[in-house]
Amino acid sequence: MKVVALGAALVLLGTPAAQVHRAGSGGVTVELPKTWHSLPIPPPPPGVRVGDPRTRIVAASGPITVRARGCDVAAYAFPRTAVAVVVVEWVGRTPSARWARRPRRFTSKTLRVRPPPAIECWAGAGGSAEFADHGRRFAAYVLLGRAAPRRLAADRARAVLDSLRVAKRR
Repeated sequence: MKVVALGAALVLLGTPAAQVHRAGSGGVTVELPKTWHSLPIPPPPPGVRVGDPRTRIVAASGPITVRARGCDVAAYAFPRTAVAVVVVEWVGRTPSARWARRPRRFTSKTLRVRPPPAIECWAGAGGSAEFADHGRRFAAYVLLGRAAPRRLAADRARAVLDSLRVAKRR
């Protein structure tokens, strides 16, 4: 009986469902569902100054690419039926800003999705939440494709954000 249980556990551990794919950069990651896609965010070359905020996570429920736009948060293209998650971090000083703690869970109350125009430069529905975690300051954005099932897509994006891990700044 113990051998069968051990064998079953090893089979389960070897299945794709047990393998976790995390995406992100700068010590900020989320766990992505198997069918989701992400864009790598490479660190800037030495000596190159990067603006503030800095993009840490770009992921979507369908293929996602960069499109030429003037806005950092909405600079991505993905299928009309998909939802995207973008997380940015402010690394410069913001002495007058007060940052709420990261919510235990991202819900329709802590990250509300609104009809367009909800987010600057984004033509579809979307929502955002600003928060602090491990002494770092972030904004998480949910961008819905124009044909995405609103509640289902928003709930999937929030579930991805619930898996957010933030490392302490070095």
